[in-house]
Amino acid sequence: MSPKTNALEVLRQTSRTFYISIVRLPQPLRDAVMSSYLALRAIDEIEDSIQLDKSTKIGLLCGISNEFNRNHSRSANRFFTLLKRYESTLPEVTTRLDEWMELAPAATVSRIRDATASMAQRMAYWIQNDWQIRTKRDLDRYTFSVAGSVGLLLSDLWTWYDGSQTSRKHAIAFGRGLQAVNILRNRAEDLARGVDFFPDGWMEDDIALYSRRNLARANVYVDSLPSGPVREFCVAPLTLAYATLEALGRGERKLNRDIVLSLTRRNSESHLNGSKAMEEVVLVNEKDEVVGTAEKIRTHQFGVLHRAFSIFIFNSEGQLLLQKRTSTKYHSRGLWSNTCCGHPRLNESTQEASRRRLREEMGFDLDVSEVFQFVYQAKLEDGLTEHEYDHVFVGIFDGNPVPDGNEVDDWKWMSLAALNLDLQENPEIYTCWFKIALDMLLLKLEGVGLDIVHTRLNA
Repeated sequence: MSPKTNALEVLRQTSRTFYISIVRLPQPLRDAVMSSYLALRAIDEIEDSIQLDKSTKIGLLCGISNEFNRNHSRSANRFFTLLKRYESTLPEVTTRLDEWMELAPAATVSRIRDATASMAQRMAYWIQNDWQIRTKRDLDRYTFSVAGSVGLLLSDLWTWYDGSQTSRKHAIAFGRGLQAVNILRNRAEDLARGVDFFPDGWMEDDIALYSRRNLARANVYVDSLPSGPVREFCVAPLTLAYATLEALGRGERKLNRDIVLSLTRRNSESHLNGSKAMEEVVLVNEKDEVVGTAEKIRTHQFGVLHRAFSIFIFNSEGQLLLQKRTSTKYHSRGLWSNTCCGHPRLNESTQEASRRRLREEMGFDLDVSEVFQFVYQAKLEDGLTEHEYDHVFVGIFDGNPVPDGNEVDDWKWMSLAALNLDLQENPEIYTCWFKIALDMLLLKLEGVGLDIVHTRLNA
């Protein structure tokens, strides 16, 4: 088995989340980022070890830093002697530090080496000082030491790869914001090992605010990157950071592992499919006037108003066709909803988009008629927010759908009477927008049954 195959397996075992993000980067960028991640993770594991005492940790970290600074060659086994005696104590990602440095493309070796040496020296400093964080300035220094500096390293790798130029202040904020979320998430575990990263007098709300202020700058950092693999790589941890903050705000101590992998894998699969990871929605004002476009995930992270449509398909007996969303959707997973929903593309009418999504999602084509529009805003899971100017369409169809299994888990025809009863007894199994739109649609249909549908279709 080749060294790079070994490295990929260690990366997968160390972090499934970053494994998914890193493996989809193009070479040689993938090798540079993988080398950086594994080398820095090797250092981090020494700091976090519960089996090593304080003096041993400091000795190892200083030894690694000194070796990097003393020997600038790429000779093998530079750290073999230093780390061999700890093979039974430290994880594989640490004891194979030599190999991770060998992965780096020649033009990036010096930068990755310097970043790893500096990280090791800073870790030793914080261990020596028992992670004493008394003020915001101390917190700034710590978050820079362990993550802000990583933001700088990544920015230098982006420049090396394709010439991308970014603000170094925003690069630091990118790393610092992600680390602050980790501090908040790992609060209980850190206190259990006797470490407190909160400045004196700070509460969880203060750290959350500190996180959001840095993540706001991280947004600017990501927005400055050109569309492509680098930007997609940075969007993934930012998405998870916001989702984690929202989960913590709800009283959950961390994101469910399946949700984390779902968010990350969705971005990965979208990248492999060509463009979905960067799929854009149309931003509008309260008059439904176009004001721009933005990435779909980012739009839902920040609750920006955008154009959408919801389709309600009835049969001639007055039953409504419902679909159950798949468990891999980016939100409202596994919930029942109206026949079809979606977002029109720029310069695509909602009518055209509705028919397109009916074909893509439910497997049939049909003329549909717009009945009304409404604006709503709702908090969803994973830190996402729906804020849509929603166009509601209706249609008549007496066949059976052939849904895309990647979009729809199940479907059924349901009478309005049975549906109303189930909505009262089991509202939690339906999507938020469906419940809002259905109530408004029923008001439109009240007193005339489905005649309004036939009238509009035949107008």
